[in-house]
Amino acid sequence: MRDGSVEVVSGVQDIGTGIRTVLAQVVAETLGLRPEAILVRIGDTEYPSGPPSYGSRTTASITPPARTAAWRVLQTLLRDAAPLLNARAEELEARGGRIAVRDTPGRSISFAEATARLRTDRISAVASRSDDYGGFRRQIGDAAIAREDLGGVQFAEVAVDTETGIIRVERVVAVQDCGRPMNPLQIESQVQGGVLMGLSYALFENRILDRHTGHMVNPDLEEYKLAGVRETPEIEVIVLEHYQGNSATDAYGIAEPSNIATAPAIANAVYNAIGVRLRTLPMTPAVVLAALGKTARREATP
Repeated sequence: MRDGSVEVVSGVQDIGTGIRTVLAQVVAETLGLRPEAILVRIGDTEYPSGPPSYGSRTTASITPPARTAAWRVLQTLLRDAAPLLNARAEELEARGGRIAVRDTPGRSISFAEATARLRTDRISAVASRSDDYGGFRRQIGDAAIAREDLGGVQFAEVAVDTETGIIRVERVVAVQDCGRPMNPLQIESQVQGGVLMGLSYALFENRILDRHTGHMVNPDLEEYKLAGVRETPEIEVIVLEHYQGNSATDAYGIAEPSNIATAPAIANAVYNAIGVRLRTLPMTPAVVLAALGKTARREATP
């Protein structure tokens, strides 16, 4: 750190949801730097243990200790920089890449200059968070308290061709709560992905197993259908900000909620359109026509 560099090190994994970017944002904001000034090193067993990257856990679990550790590092840096500015540490703040006297912004030094004056090569801090996030149960005295921190609602608009049985999802509105949004663009992208997964699950995905061997007989993208560009509806994402004060960042996960709710929303919309409940997934044209009494439904056989 003496050269002005800042590293975040954790055993957490980035599986495509952008936790590397979010960690850089959180630490940069705490230290008064830009995210590109933060080097994030993750995904190595030599690093401090991190949480698993699934189940709406990653952002909720790793950003609070990252912010706490960054804050502890900053306090040490401010104490060392205080004599250089003829001020007390509590009078200083980190902002815009500089360490400045809060009430006299003109009295400041750059972050790099402050770190160069350190009496050690590095300032480091370690922080952790208990398993009290993401809907897990925790023991308080004799009572097990279930934390329910995620919420949302999905709306689907569909068109059903009663002659062919084809269902087309025309629009989905996804309203999701993830506490304090860390990166709204990433959140919207993840919700859109969840909607597409839910749509595929509702209308196309059908794993067919050989009843005698248990082998999957449609294990390729020619036979195992997924939603493509033509099937993608208009997706509107509304992110709710819900501050509960449960952690240093107040962030919660957003992985499953938009995925789980999509298929039921589509099924309810289909019921509203044709007046018949479909209780089998995927809701293929054959299933729709059978429900309308236009064909005899046949079970898929290998």
